[in-house]
Amino acid sequence: MGFMAAKTVLVTGATGGIGLEASRALARQGARVLVGARDTARGQAVVESIRGHGGLADLLVVDLASFASIREAAARTVAAHPILDVLVNNAGTAQRQRRLTADGHELTWQTNYLGGFLLTRVLLPALRAAERPRVINVASEAHRSGRIDFGNLELERGYRPYRAYSNTKLAQVLFTRELARREPGIAVNAVHPGVIATGIWRPAPGWMRGLARILFASPEKGAAPVVRLASDPALEGISGRYFDRFREAAPSETARDDPDGRRLWEISEKAVG
Repeated sequence: MGFMAAKTVLVTGATGGIGLEASRALARQGARVLVGARDTARGQAVVESIRGHGGLADLLVVDLASFASIREAAARTVAAHPILDVLVNNAGTAQRQRRLTADGHELTWQTNYLGGFLLTRVLLPALRAAERPRVINVASEAHRSGRIDFGNLELERGYRPYRAYSNTKLAQVLFTRELARREPGIAVNAVHPGVIATGIWRPAPGWMRGLARILFASPEKGAAPVVRLASDPALEGISGRYFDRFREAAPSETARDDPDGRRLWEISEKAVG
């Protein structure tokens, strides 16, 4: 039996790109994959595809841009799977214009960061129940140009698509370190999967989409470092770290500002209610 056999793994944003390829790879290793999807039909197609190849998969409908959807999905998860071995926070977006969610938060900030923050928090009981739980936050080297301005967290002033995206990736790395500090029994790591051509760039300006198609690596390549963090027995007990693909790397100085990480956690707790 492999290391992942009989383990339950939830992957968000699992209908395309890195999330889809990671789900397929983890299912091939014997894990039961909960396919986190906003779109029911697309999510069910992924489930059927994994099952068709002999894998174990279930659909979990969840929209990271809705706190109500996240809470409902977490309740369904815990009821059906009281033990969750691995959570992969992968869902993400990049938006051309500043838009608000129904919860009143900037869409990129909520989808890429606050949604994953809330999902992780409400799934903590199921993660703590696992023998060797892991949380993987799919971050980005873009975090290096991110800035956490506590007076303008959601870019009410000076919204730019890349700025909004990089700020969320910085928030994810700060969250990774703070969660690792608060939950020593859970291995929590962030990973830059490489610069990958995925659907996240669909709402981006045309020049960015064109560049992505020419220069960026395939989703399969992007999924490999994520799968490794989820499944490699050699990484047992490694936590609070940042990986640039397969190599551990120091995140930016801003991302290592642990007092900012604590402050961001407290603000995020209030934001998600």
